[in-house]
Amino acid sequence: MDMSIHCTRTVGSRIASNASLLFGAKAIGALLGLISLVVTARALDSQAEFGIVIFLHAYMLFFAEMMTFQPWQAVIRFGSDDVEAKDGASFARLVKFAATLDAVSVVLAYIGSIALFGAFVGVVQAFPDFWPGYDQIDLTKLFGLVAVYCTVVLFQQIGMSTGVLRLFDRFRGLAVAWLVMPAVRLIGVLVVAYQGWGMIGFIAAWYLGALARYLVIIALGLSELAKRGLLKPALNAKINLMHPRRGLWVFASKAYVDSSLAAGFSHLPVLLVMGVFGPVFVAVYKIAEEIARLLSEGVKLLDQVIYPELARIVAAGQGGQILRLVSKASAVALGAGLAIAALVYWLGPIAVDSVLGPDYAGAVNLAVLLVLGAAVFAAVAPLYPVFYAVGKPERAIYARAAGIIAYVVSFIVLTNWLGEIGTGWAWLFGYSVALIAVVLLVTRTLSKLNRAPCE
Repeated sequence: MDMSIHCTRTVGSRIASNASLLFGAKAIGALLGLISLVVTARALDSQAEFGIVIFLHAYMLFFAEMMTFQPWQAVIRFGSDDVEAKDGASFARLVKFAATLDAVSVVLAYIGSIALFGAFVGVVQAFPDFWPGYDQIDLTKLFGLVAVYCTVVLFQQIGMSTGVLRLFDRFRGLAVAWLVMPAVRLIGVLVVAYQGWGMIGFIAAWYLGALARYLVIIALGLSELAKRGLLKPALNAKINLMHPRRGLWVFASKAYVDSSLAAGFSHLPVLLVMGVFGPVFVAVYKIAEEIARLLSEGVKLLDQVIYPELARIVAAGQGGQILRLVSKASAVALGAGLAIAALVYWLGPIAVDSVLGPDYAGAVNLAVLLVLGAAVFAAVAPLYPVFYAVGKPERAIYARAAGIIAYVVSFIVLTNWLGEIGTGWAWLFGYSVALIAVVLLVTRTLSKLNRAPCE
């Protein structure tokens, strides 16, 4: 069994190289996604139909990412110890544990997605005035679309594979995988637009894009295990799911809560906008959000690049390097975010008006606020892995919870006060609160680590 990680570069150069690789892939993916949105928006007969396509995908992702375990953190945290000890048998058991969590959680997530939307339909049918979008869509038809589209959640068993690829520094494969969904989706929407297949055709194109991405990541993870002689031991490993190695369930549970909150921050806004304003404004909001994703989707991966490096640093007893690494990454990410926000403010009105027309004019000011929020998020992203690397994931939960509570409360207050533009101010406020919380907690965590490096 090959447990080696061939690292010929310094930690800083690996972080910079891998971050650039994934940032480039996600930026290209976000651009392809924006083109797909433009094609979809121009081809569909109404903003309401476009909003329905957007809602279905966001609702699916909410359950795929928020309601499933993300065991890649545990694979990296405990797998780093196994790599250091060259313990292939222990790592094989860890891999099987993570794969089992993947399989069980996606089934529960799919059941939850159907149950929650069914409850929503029941409430709206009983109280039609409860939802402004009642007159914009047939809820019975929408429920059927949700039930079918969310089946893609069942294929989102990527936590184990993602952890393996990150642990063994296979970021090139991950970068390729991140391009699969936007590329397949773009090809699909171009075909659908040319053939005139309407809303159902666009829904199918988005479904196939998500499915392709999940299958590619799973295949890459299994291939990496096979090349290292670890796949067969993992398949044959005997595990006690309720009593795995010491501390694994506690860590995985805390990581699950944190990753769920992170996914909530990403996907909850579209669902709240749908619930408050209906599918027509969802179309405008999504255009603005996709512009912001040109930044946020790339920087979102900074924590995934930095975390394996921090885990190795802690395992090697060199925790004093951490503050310098994360501070530098945070400052660079914040600077890039502010530059993109200025660019959107300057070029956004011309671009949106010429490509989408006056119906989407409101997306520009909203996009500036969302990009500013994404810039703040960019500064936060490199800091969260510190908590995982030192075995304190609960502190990431506290910071994210503070941000998401601030977002939800401010969303309710500001949309009532400012209307649709309040959705952007709420996003910016929520991430600002999260930034303050995470900086305070990281400072406290690292000060204790430096005083007691073996703690």
